[in-house]
Amino acid sequence: MTRRSPAATPGWDAPLEVVDLIPDELTLARAQLESGLYGLAEGVLLRLIAALEAAGKGGLEELDGARALLAEALWRQGRPIAAGTAIEAIRETSLERRRPMLMLIEAEAIAAAGDPDRAARLAERVVSTVGVDEAWKLRGGVASRITWPAPSSFRLPARRSEGAGSLGEAPQPAPTPERTAAAHTRLEAARRSFASGELDDGDRQLAAALRLDHRIAPEGAVILEPTLGGEAPAERLLLYGDLLRAAGREADATIAFDRAARS
Repeated sequence: MTRRSPAATPGWDAPLEVVDLIPDELTLARAQLESGLYGLAEGVLLRLIAALEAAGKGGLEELDGARALLAEALWRQGRPIAAGTAIEAIRETSLERRRPMLMLIEAEAIAAAGDPDRAARLAERVVSTVGVDEAWKLRGGVASRITWPAPSSFRLPARRSEGAGSLGEAPQPAPTPERTAAAHTRLEAARRSFASGELDDGDRQLAAALRLDHRIAPEGAVILEPTLGGEAPAERLLLYGDLLRAAGREADATIAFDRAARS
């Protein structure tokens, strides 16, 4: 911004001239976000929001857009509660509310506020809207209280058990993003149930997760194993065996099934 004042030029009594080199503060804030300058973006957006609010009822769409960008700037600084407050100020009818990025941030804010079930449901909406890989890109490595499904680049090829495919078996189709998100929600519910000693509920959640997306099997087996003990009931050993088999650990699965047969 360039300013020239009459005092700086003796005898010059023209009105104050202001040249605004960056007229679009929303564009500036977006550029700062893309560059990782989240604190600077926050300052620009707070100033813009204050100016728009002072101007009155006009420019509501620009105000919603500024608040949405502010929510992102706050969330990327590790302040999800403040980001959620910024989202609450956006009009319910605004198109900003339907953007996947804003839904993702709202889910994180809800999780930080202590409502993991509602946060997981909103996370499922994000995944069903844009897919697993795009949801991962939107997060951009920000720490999360929600278990998001891993992108395809993180997944190892499924191990084939001995003799698989020899009878012309068709490959198992990949679950839809909705089923994957639901499976991870169930997996986290099972983890919480086991932590609180509710083994029956944890088993039910794991069984449902496995049927929604078999790729949760390795992690499912890890969280179930410490709860088995030395005298686990046959039903729990069978579930453990199913998880091991789906994870490609055929030999370990056979041991689990044999233990179930003897119990």
